[in-house]
Amino acid sequence: MQAEKIALNSVSEAVAAIEAIGSSNSELMATRAIHINVLLRRVPGAEARALKKAYNDVGAEAAISHEAYYEKNGAVTDMIVMGSIYQHREVRRVLADAPGLRPLTSALEAAVENAPEAKVTRPSP
Repeated sequence: MQAEKIALNSVSEAVAAIEAIGSSNSELMATRAIHINVLLRRVPGAEARALKKAYNDVGAEAAISHEAYYEKNGAVTDMIVMGSIYQHREVRRVLADAPGLRPLTSALEAAVENAPEAKVTRPSP
């Protein structure tokens, strides 16, 4: 047996690698292989904490300021959310019924889904 690190820089690359070993359901698995970091600016503290909790609940991460984390009154923070494409999508699914977070989840959707590495391109036959 041998192990080696491989680089997968896009969903398309991950799909190809997964299919090359003979596995199926490659597109879903590929979204778990690609990590995207997103910077959100000027997020109110309560919303930042709720978003951080949702990311932590799906096994991803979100960095927020100490002021927002410790619930300082009036805190506004920039934040970095970090996760696989799959985790970003899962957070949006979980928070779909949270209208107060919709501007944040919409901004995240635009950033993640429009990232070049999130695109699935298949070679022409």
